[in-house]
Amino acid sequence: MTARPTTAPVIGLCLLALVLEGYDLLMYGTVVPSLLAYAPWQLDATDVGMLGSLTGVGMLVGALVAAGVADRWGRRRTLLFAVLVFSAAMGVCALAPTPAVFGVGRMAVGVGAGVLMPTAASTLIEFSHSRTRARSVAMGFVGTSIGGILAGVLSLWLVPTFGFRAMFVAGLVPALLFLPLMLRYLPESPAYLTARGRTTAATAIAARYGLEPEPATSTGPHPERRLRALFGSERTTATLLFWGMTLVCLLVLFGVATWLPALMKSAGYPLGAALSFLLTLNVGGAVGALGGAALADRYGIKPVTALGFLCAAVSLILIATGPPTAVVYLLVLLAGVGTTGTQILLNTFIGGHYPAACRTTGIGMALGVGRIGAIIGPTYGGFFVAVGAGTTWQLLAFAAPAVVGAALTALVPLRRDHVNPTPAVSATDPTDREAVR
Repeated sequence: MTARPTTAPVIGLCLLALVLEGYDLLMYGTVVPSLLAYAPWQLDATDVGMLGSLTGVGMLVGALVAAGVADRWGRRRTLLFAVLVFSAAMGVCALAPTPAVFGVGRMAVGVGAGVLMPTAASTLIEFSHSRTRARSVAMGFVGTSIGGILAGVLSLWLVPTFGFRAMFVAGLVPALLFLPLMLRYLPESPAYLTARGRTTAATAIAARYGLEPEPATSTGPHPERRLRALFGSERTTATLLFWGMTLVCLLVLFGVATWLPALMKSAGYPLGAALSFLLTLNVGGAVGALGGAALADRYGIKPVTALGFLCAAVSLILIATGPPTAVVYLLVLLAGVGTTGTQILLNTFIGGHYPAACRTTGIGMALGVGRIGAIIGPTYGGFFVAVGAGTTWQLLAFAAPAVVGAALTALVPLRRDHVNPTPAVSATDPTDREAVR
């Protein structure tokens, strides 16, 4: 009996890459209290917020790079490059002698993560079936939440015992083992190969993983692979709304992830408890990604995404009322559902709106513009800390953009179906052995 083709290996590799990326991005909140207390650097809340925002700047650069190169250079090489960059940058942060060098390392982490996210989203969308697309993408992108969970667990031991630098060392070591696996087993995108005329390799990969055919395009310049494709075929309104939705989602996500431990510590919780709230936030992200994806495949991704934004807003508002500790943990869990979980749904929502030829460009540009929110978020929170605003006002300040995100989601027009003809088969390209993994 012949085994049914499965895309599980590709999802697994993307999952592992996103675990590393999620750790590298979301661990910063766990070291904020230690950075504020690190006497040699003499950092205040504004300085720490700006250092956190540098990661967002790097992600903006990385997302724009991905939008420009992944659909041209191939997604396999782009993914490998991304993991290498943000992993090496963690080593820079671990050894940084000054805040300036540390900031360069955090910005480089952002560049690698910015390249990885849209490229991984495009890969997961392509290596999935239409009926279970949201769940397949969520299974890969839940890695960001798993990485955040690992950061929260390790921080409870590493930060009090060895200091903040140990958290960065812990983010570098796994990449040394994982990169060889990606190099050996990650396949190239069939849509990319088809666009380059390598249809024999594309057909072999599609057959191996049981993929639905992508549209064939010419190997030369094609309007569907350019930035203007995002504004053609009646896509302008959706494109601009996607940009706005991603911006406010990442503002809330990175703002809350950066400042939640410090906010809870200032509210009277000990450091260990404050760090455990960040762990709970990331558990919520994983729950939101998988649960939201299952709901999206059943009821549609648009209403579920809007519900995710509202979940973030309501949970933050209720935390601001000062409920009992057990209720706070539940509300922080729901905040994770509505922040990280919603962003993962957004990646699927955006990627599914565009054809394969400009999919990475579409996701990359949305994440690129959205990184403005990731840049603003930590500094936005740092501003409220610096001016002495209470915990209540700081939480309400992050709830407001989430409400805006729900309103923008409601305005997204329905997508018109794309035509996906089966690609023709051509003569074997001698380089196809490299693409077929």
